[in-house]
Amino acid sequence: MRGTLVAGILALGAFGPYLFSACRTEQVAVYAAAVVLAVNANWTRIRPSSTGIVVMSLLGIELLVAVIGAADPPQNTTTYQLGRTLAGVDNLLLPMAVVAIVWLLLAAGAERTRLVSMVCAVTVWAMAVNAGLALWATGGGGPDLAGFQGQAGVESVASRAEQMGRYTGVFNQPAEAGLMYSIALLAAVYLYRSRPITLAIAATAVTVGGVLTVSKIFLLIGLPVGLWQFVRASGGRRRRVIAVLLAAVLALAAVRAGPAPQWTGGKFLLRLLHGGNQGVVDLYTAGRLGDSSTLAVVTDAVLKGSPIVGYGAGGLQVPYDSAWIEALVIDGVFGAIIFTAVLVVLAVAWWKVRRRDGNPDLTRFAGGLVAVVGGGAVGVPSLTVNRCSTIVWLLLALLLLSAQPRERVNERALP
Repeated sequence: MRGTLVAGILALGAFGPYLFSACRTEQVAVYAAAVVLAVNANWTRIRPSSTGIVVMSLLGIELLVAVIGAADPPQNTTTYQLGRTLAGVDNLLLPMAVVAIVWLLLAAGAERTRLVSMVCAVTVWAMAVNAGLALWATGGGGPDLAGFQGQAGVESVASRAEQMGRYTGVFNQPAEAGLMYSIALLAAVYLYRSRPITLAIAATAVTVGGVLTVSKIFLLIGLPVGLWQFVRASGGRRRRVIAVLLAAVLALAAVRAGPAPQWTGGKFLLRLLHGGNQGVVDLYTAGRLGDSSTLAVVTDAVLKGSPIVGYGAGGLQVPYDSAWIEALVIDGVFGAIIFTAVLVVLAVAWWKVRRRDGNPDLTRFAGGLVAVVGGGAVGVPSLTVNRCSTIVWLLLALLLLSAQPRERVNERALP
């Protein structure tokens, strides 16, 4: 019971405000829990999976190289300023702390499926509330969320996105919100697969929120993967059809009858549907890739200045619009290889679990999560980005990186 409560607090902390300066609620929750559990742990009972050990080793190497680079940084020959070292260290350390917490909770006797259900429940309904805030904001109302977006007193990325009709709620960037809505949709399908009405309500709220962000991560990756998961989920076919039709009708009604029926973000959405003068790659990656790639300039700067080990944990003050760009800036080509290796190991871990198939619903959920995280990495650092990182690693650690005993397939989830 205490383990489930800890998992719920950590998941809820991911949606909390900035407490002071650049310190987020989730950081306090994660590091405090890690210290308390480590002090009281029976270390001999920890049973990580082999892939979990490999992933933690890769993350540790990445952190070590980044810290060494920050302590003895190469000469900055780029046009960008160096970033904040502490923030960079946190981005790399927090995932390791979350995985360690999961191992410690399981070693203390916590039940894996109950922890997964708790994290899913918090994620689904927190994102449903976030969708409500976004829908409220379309009419020009809603509370001031600057304390959540971490940009009090200055124009945030979220406020600039709102000027284009893209509403993110507590998230500072549409890509971050899109990634979390994608995870929430997968979590809703897993958690409420046998409860079509609840699933329809949750999926509707999450889908409305995802559409309002006009996030390509959600529209092109999360939503298709979520629909695939929905079709494959256990439960009667008729109930699934009824639920998806109900969700579609409710989502359409919510958007059309919202505070601002003339939603300006619809123009961006229509561009994705109908295309334009841009090339396909340019359009669907928001210029990150293609003939006029915005990432090429950063890539060239790093490869000319410090190609092997990058610029250390602080990195450069430049948007990390791709997980590979973040890894390249911080740890050079070495970091990009490590990040790719982590994704490969996660995919292998899922394949191993799939072959055992002790719990097909959990296995399917894990596969969808790996697909969303891997695909989303093209547009956002999906394993380290604020807020999303805690939820992503809680689920990855529970689903793929811990020793998994044979479990009952029809074990009931938490409501």
